[in-house]
Amino acid sequence: TFPYSTPTQTMTYNWKHYPQTWYAIAIAHQLKPKQILSGQLGGLHYVVYRSETGSLKAADAFCPHMGAHLKGGKVVQEAIACGLHGCHIAPQSQTHAAAPVTQAVQQGCCLSTRAWHVIERFGLVWLYPPTPEAPSIPPFNMVNEHDHLWTHTDRLIAADWRAMICNGFDISHMQTVHQRQIVGEPQFFRLPDSGNRPQGFYMDYQSRVLQHGGWSSAVIQKLSGGRLALRHTCIGTAVMVQSKVGAFQTTGIFATLPQDAPDTPPEQRRTRAFAAIAVPKAAPYARAQLLAARLLYIAFLRKDFGVVENMRMRLDGVADIGVQQVSAFQSELAEIQPEP
Repeated sequence: TFPYSTPTQTMTYNWKHYPQTWYAIAIAHQLKPKQILSGQLGGLHYVVYRSETGSLKAADAFCPHMGAHLKGGKVVQEAIACGLHGCHIAPQSQTHAAAPVTQAVQQGCCLSTRAWHVIERFGLVWLYPPTPEAPSIPPFNMVNEHDHLWTHTDRLIAADWRAMICNGFDISHMQTVHQRQIVGEPQFFRLPDSGNRPQGFYMDYQSRVLQHGGWSSAVIQKLSGGRLALRHTCIGTAVMVQSKVGAFQTTGIFATLPQDAPDTPPEQRRTRAFAAIAVPKAAPYARAQLLAARLLYIAFLRKDFGVVENMRMRLDGVADIGVQQVSAFQSELAEIQPEP
């Protein structure tokens, strides 16, 4: 089953550096009330903060009065008090960036600025660049996060996020890097679109654990009898891996956040990688299972990070069907458009 036709020979260049999608930008519990985070996506600068009541807010980064960066302000109730003149800047739903303020201002006056779409899900803070309408489907909506116990980690990787996502669907590397042999043919399915936007797709497959894969493979071999059933789901710059290892079921969400400008050479790019790892609350000894899942996932990821760091990704002529399918999906995504 192939939801996407075979990509063209130029599929390397169809991957957008900043696709229009949800981005994980922080581990939720690390963002405290009245704390402000800042960053940029595709040339659009943002601030994300928790109000005094603990609700998440996100907005354009620059004060509409004179352009001061709001990361230098402080949170007051539901707004940010600009550090330059003390105006209270509140995010409001609007299509375009706020027009410059021309009238006189004074400390404590209220101004509005453009809001970004922001949610807390799986213990991560997710951000979506400004659009007239909020995305109709949150990331990985097929998983009920409240039925699971979660643990989190993040790391800065010296790699292009595209190579990291591509790696998650590279069938051929499973045996070389992870000592896993694919059993049968992987199956691919497209997720329902989110409005008029492509949402994602998933790959189902089974693998057999081979010998000499290190301690993590030995543990999985003992738990599973040597065979695993897996589903990899790609949504934008994030991948969810659901695995069944005997009676042991886990979910791992791995989200990537590009750190560099699109013209940065691929081998010089950096990516902030977030991981949210979970087991069902109803599982026996769930907390012990969660600790084991965290150790196994991190061991698995370390192998992948070691081979994608400083990679200059080239996909022209690649025959791996998993790589072809993820490349074709990525080519459908729109790109974030910077302000004129």
